[in-house]
Amino acid sequence: MKRLLAMAALAGFGMWQPAALALGTPASTSIANKATINYSVGGNAQTPIESSPGGNTTPGVGAGVNTTFVVDDKVDLTVTELSGAATVVNPGQNNQVTGFRVTNTGNAAHAFALASANNTGGVVFTNTDNTDVANLRVIVDSNANGTFEAADLTANINNINTLAADANVVVFVVADVPVTTTNGQFANVRLTASAAVNNTPGTLVVQTAGGDTAGVDFVFADGAGAGDIARDGKNSADDQYAVQSARLTVTKASAVVSDPFNLLVDPKAIPGAVVEYSVTVANTGTQNATGVTLLDPLPANTAFKPNVYNGNTRDVRITINGVDTFCTAETGGVDTGGDGCVITVGNSLQVGGAALPTLPFAGPTNTALVRFQVTIN
Repeated sequence: MKRLLAMAALAGFGMWQPAALALGTPASTSIANKATINYSVGGNAQTPIESSPGGNTTPGVGAGVNTTFVVDDKVDLTVTELSGAATVVNPGQNNQVTGFRVTNTGNAAHAFALASANNTGGVVFTNTDNTDVANLRVIVDSNANGTFEAADLTANINNINTLAADANVVVFVVADVPVTTTNGQFANVRLTASAAVNNTPGTLVVQTAGGDTAGVDFVFADGAGAGDIARDGKNSADDQYAVQSARLTVTKASAVVSDPFNLLVDPKAIPGAVVEYSVTVANTGTQNATGVTLLDPLPANTAFKPNVYNGNTRDVRITINGVDTFCTAETGGVDTGGDGCVITVGNSLQVGGAALPTLPFAGPTNTALVRFQVTIN
């Protein structure tokens, strides 16, 4: 199973909420009554006559028949976003969660078919969508505790089979964040719930056309959602993923340090000259960059020059916030000194590990400068 989201992101989206209590009489309720007529003839009271649907002329209690109708099905629902804020994610994270609540505000139990989609170009929390998440799934809270858990993924309940009138359930939209997303991007998603026949989420309810029938009619009473119109038997809401990441800017420069003839005065890039490379890595994102590793293939027609820094005892100079550290780049691909520098078997300078610690996203330590030298053959 793909890696679950960090535990901090597994916080509950909200437990039980008070019911709306706005349903009225339940659908299919039979409402029956009859009228009684009292009258006199020649000043003498006559036996009362009760009503019946077909007309009754027989006096007396019980001679009439109730006029009866059944309450129709008021199909109504709401979908609401729960957190009130974007879900912060990092590139490459899987199973990241946004939360919604689906409430049956009608007067009968219904199933609800659920669907999720990238809301391309939409605006949520004032942020415009400019990327998409992948592998979108709808997962119903399997134990009704309002918290996304591994058990919810395992249960994989992707529709609401039945939801009583006045009841609600938490629904998660789960997605994977492409590693290609970048700091400051936003991916908006939409959850849509459509009213369906109770215990049959694959069969959507159809509004009854024409006049009132003798049976239970379906009447759509839902309001407009984020992406649907009023009285269409569905409702929708939007949520958002906010991508936060390190944002690295890598700059490389070279300068001739000396040559065999001019020495240190106005040296030129001729054979035998020494050239210093400077690689600057700056993090201007919103997350720390960890495991930073520089891999710089040594160019053809040059040779790595050792022992040029720290009193001609070290090969590479790393400067962070004005503080220098040094390391030795052993050949053969094995960092025997454990200082983070090595010349790989493929003849590249590799600097990482102890030499390049976490690169924060803010403050004076968010930039590292790596310098090394080569000789032109």
